[in-house]
Amino acid sequence: MRHGLVRIKLNPNSLELLLNRESELLSGTHRIHFVNVLGFEVSDAPSGYVLKKSANPSLLVDIVDYLKAQGATPSPNKAARESLEAFHALLGDLVDAADAGKAVKASPPITLGIPQLKRTLKSYQVPAVAHAIAVKNAANFSVPGSGKTTIALGVFSSLRAVKTVEKLVVVGPRSSFLPWEEEFEACFRRPPQSIRISGSKSQRLKLYRKAEAAEMVLISYQMATNDSERLGRFLRQFKSLLVLDESHNIKRLEGGTWAPTLVSLGMCATRRMILTGTPAPNSVHDLWSQMTFLWPRPPILGSMDEFKSRTASEGTGSLESVRREIFPFYWRIRKADLDLPPARFRRIRLGLRKYQDAIYRVLAAKVLSEVVKAAPVRAKLRAWRTARMVRLLQAATNPSLLTKHSIEFQVPPLTAAGLPVDELIVDYHKYETPVKLEFAVRLARSLIAKNEKVIIWTSFIHNIRTLDHSLVDLQPRIVYGDVPKDQSEDVEFNRERMLQDFKSGNFPLLIANPSACAESVSLHNACRHAIYLDRTFNGAHFMQSIDRIHRVGMDPNKKVQYYLLLAKGTIDEVIDLRLSEKVEQLRRLLEGDISVLNLDYETAEFTEESEEEGDFSALVEQLQRITNTV
Repeated sequence: MRHGLVRIKLNPNSLELLLNRESELLSGTHRIHFVNVLGFEVSDAPSGYVLKKSANPSLLVDIVDYLKAQGATPSPNKAARESLEAFHALLGDLVDAADAGKAVKASPPITLGIPQLKRTLKSYQVPAVAHAIAVKNAANFSVPGSGKTTIALGVFSSLRAVKTVEKLVVVGPRSSFLPWEEEFEACFRRPPQSIRISGSKSQRLKLYRKAEAAEMVLISYQMATNDSERLGRFLRQFKSLLVLDESHNIKRLEGGTWAPTLVSLGMCATRRMILTGTPAPNSVHDLWSQMTFLWPRPPILGSMDEFKSRTASEGTGSLESVRREIFPFYWRIRKADLDLPPARFRRIRLGLRKYQDAIYRVLAAKVLSEVVKAAPVRAKLRAWRTARMVRLLQAATNPSLLTKHSIEFQVPPLTAAGLPVDELIVDYHKYETPVKLEFAVRLARSLIAKNEKVIIWTSFIHNIRTLDHSLVDLQPRIVYGDVPKDQSEDVEFNRERMLQDFKSGNFPLLIANPSACAESVSLHNACRHAIYLDRTFNGAHFMQSIDRIHRVGMDPNKKVQYYLLLAKGTIDEVIDLRLSEKVEQLRRLLEGDISVLNLDYETAEFTEESEEEGDFSALVEQLQRITNTV
């Protein structure tokens, strides 16, 4: 074969393959390969192929391998040679990291000395720290509440002690800032020298200058993306461990700016780490950006196009295939590993009072009569079902809600005209107090009188305000969606301050809705009693609210207790049954290694889209029973 020498000329914005004009590599299947597969154009002067864009090292490797397989002799220029050498060195680092990860998993250490760390690591946290140090750029996919922040701080302390890094830079939700500062103090028995990067552009520039003297820098995903150039300079200036907290925030394979920006920023850091309990919320595709952040050169799961093509061809087996490939690079602590004392669930069934029961029965009959008229279009059907379920829950909890716009679920006030209870609905508050509201107030007072702290969970903002008024003498702290997140939005009144107040010794009561008080919130050291005034069908929200007070670090000698208030013969009983099934399924998935599991903390969905039909069907069956309708 007349292939001979092939000169490979790497330029800043192009790649040239220079061949003899008579080379068979310019024709036939070779031409198809270079033009159609690799994207080159044929060049006449000089003879060969040209790629009119910058070439990544993996493409150079593919070209060299192809040429050698055809019996040609590749001759790279200096730039191409240096790129290939760097690629093979990085590939060697990846292989070494995989070997190190496998070794720790095969023989997990029992003890580990970490300089300056004052907190004693749990037995299951020790190997997690050792694994991250050994792998260098590691993932921790442990379940929520297992102490991932403590593990990351242990890694940072170890690396700082040997001068591998000097700063810890955490990108995460704004709600994670306070927990990082609190956990740092708990781990090292001193407050951190930390800086939060937020505010206007001019304010952030000043904060970056202050960050030069800090040991921990906290920044949100949005700000990290906005400030990518400035943050990149900071990471290049200071040897840093860059941590992505709740890394599923960069799960998108395509579209958006967070994922590609964070992958690029990662290459500026000395060490990288990702933390999430749910690495694949929607599909196996969610793993690509997260793992590429850790190991971008060469990308651990291949290029984006290669990954898409591969997972498409593997179909349902792709998750297991990818899991095997990344197995050495992640550590996962399961819920069973935590060895937490079992929590107690008390279901308190309460009969509706006269007027509330009348309202509920009328609405139940109305929903049943309308089922056959439901909109056939999927999007409209979902909204229709949600509205009916929300109104029945309002009626079962507090009928006064029916006259309010539900901003939580975007459901307008109920039009009661024509119903036999229309006046009763409008003036309900004049006739009686809802039984669950009254019981919740009484139970909270009883527990607080015994020097216990209490959380009351409810899905409705109007209920939060009603409870706040009924318990005003206890100065309840309140958290819901419209409450500003931190002092950057409102100095005096914000979620962070509310939670700090509750965790201090002076405020015994927190009233909150689950969607606004979920991600990165830990209350286990302050409270062990939670009252559920109402719950939706959203299993992720319920499970997350449970985990706020039942997690690593809780007093093992004190029982966590949940009080589930259920109105007899209402939607409450259907929700209770469906949530029990959903939580059991979620727990099984969490006990697995890596599963497609969505715990979407922020979305205020009344029911998960995939479960909506089953939830509504279960409700209709109950309505038929209680109204004697077949």
